[in-house]
Amino acid sequence: MQMSFSRIVDSPLLWALAGFFIGFGLGVSTASMWLVVAGLVLFAGYLWRHGKAQPATEGWLFARGPAFAVAWIVGFVVHGLAF
Repeated sequence: MQMSFSRIVDSPLLWALAGFFIGFGLGVSTASMWLVVAGLVLFAGYLWRHGKAQPATEGWLFARGPAFAVAWIVGFVVHGLAF
């Protein structure tokens, strides 16, 4: 089974992993914050590209931004505990 690029990008898991690795790798730093800001701007652009939300997929569509932000917080907490 082959997954398309857009299906991979559509997964909140990918966004969460990106947020976690930014938080874990950089901790709470200026570079980490700028990457999170860039990620949230990309999320806003992603929403704009998708256009109007459909009732069946609305939750899945909006789950990406909070998953990214919460995973970043979890990442820097783990970073703080590990180092």
